[in-house]
Amino acid sequence: MPGQSYGAPVPHLLLICPRHDILGKFVGLPVALTVVHRPGGDRKLEESLALAVVDADFTDPDALLAVAREVHARRPVDAVLGLTELSLRPASVVAEALGARGNPPATLALTQDKAAMRARLRDRGLGTVAHRVCTGVDEARELLARCPAGVILKPVDGNGGTGVHLVRTEAELAGAWAWTSGARTGFAWPQGESASRVLAEEFLTGQEFSVESLSAAGRHQVLAVTRKHTSGAPHFVETGHDLPAPLPPGAYGTIVGAALNALDAVGYAWGPCHTEVMLAEDGERATVVEINARQGGDQIWELVHHVTGIDMLQGAVLALAHGALPGPVTGHAGGASIRYLTPRPGRVTEVTGTAEALAMDGVIRVGELPDVGAVLLPLGDSWNRAGHVVAAGPDPKAAADAADAAAARIVVRTDQEPTR
Repeated sequence: MPGQSYGAPVPHLLLICPRHDILGKFVGLPVALTVVHRPGGDRKLEESLALAVVDADFTDPDALLAVAREVHARRPVDAVLGLTELSLRPASVVAEALGARGNPPATLALTQDKAAMRARLRDRGLGTVAHRVCTGVDEARELLARCPAGVILKPVDGNGGTGVHLVRTEAELAGAWAWTSGARTGFAWPQGESASRVLAEEFLTGQEFSVESLSAAGRHQVLAVTRKHTSGAPHFVETGHDLPAPLPPGAYGTIVGAALNALDAVGYAWGPCHTEVMLAEDGERATVVEINARQGGDQIWELVHHVTGIDMLQGAVLALAHGALPGPVTGHAGGASIRYLTPRPGRVTEVTGTAEALAMDGVIRVGELPDVGAVLLPLGDSWNRAGHVVAAGPDPKAAADAADAAAARIVVRTDQEPTR
């Protein structure tokens, strides 16, 4: 980071299975990298950039730890970093076992178990939402009776919006319960709990935001507050983000304060974090919804870079390797936004308007559009969206308007379109 000096020797960072577009960001940083690579596939890029490349199933903590011990014996590992959801817990296990920098498993357990996080916040005297972990639909029914606005059902350890379902009336409960209890997340904590554990929580009304931050040795630096757009009830799939969020006076401090208090409560110490916060309609209360022990998904880290000039991924490496937080925000743009396409489900027959969207002022790129012939599922979670548009502008409104207009130009037709 600008103005930061680093001492010798160069720290050794174990980096777990980064994507190629992320790995390239670390070229030239003052850190020695050993990259954990998933077995199979091409590893030429990793070998060209890293001190060493080792193969391991990064979702298996025991397998990853065995490989990490071998790496550590050759050159002591100073820090461990995982940047994907499924790598976070294995990374924490390895860091603790090696005595390296990284968030401990106890902290990761709190961030990936929403019920445990809420219990910790409650025990620390922080505002949280009425909730209960349900082993059967009758327990969810009991909470619904006490929550006039309704309840949200979600897997205790879900991510990407998987399994989320709003219930407003008892008539909706059976279908919602089947939706949520049938979701699977891929997590397997030692206690053997699975995604079939359902968290029922009071439905909060208001506006949802996220706080993007970096931490080093328990010090937190807030980089931005992001506004979230969703598909609405019943699944609230995220359809866009605006950064920085347009906020009424005083709301920034309320949102950021809630997020930072939550990070301290769970013992968050190292690396990037994406904390989701619901601001009440009166603008005076903020409730933490989730703590994600990684950079924000949906290219939020990219929006942060466009607006602030700070690369969260490089910042994560330097925070863990050197205990350094970014220097002053320099700023690249006044605002940045992303919008996701949500066409009708079915088999894709045509995709048009991409060139027109790319030619519009402010548009940076279009990504992840489906191919003709691809089958789109109904919009039930983040995995069922169909491409996105990223835009920037001199102010947040200009960026949001550009992203909205460009997304509207792109048409993804499917065989389920109504006949004309």
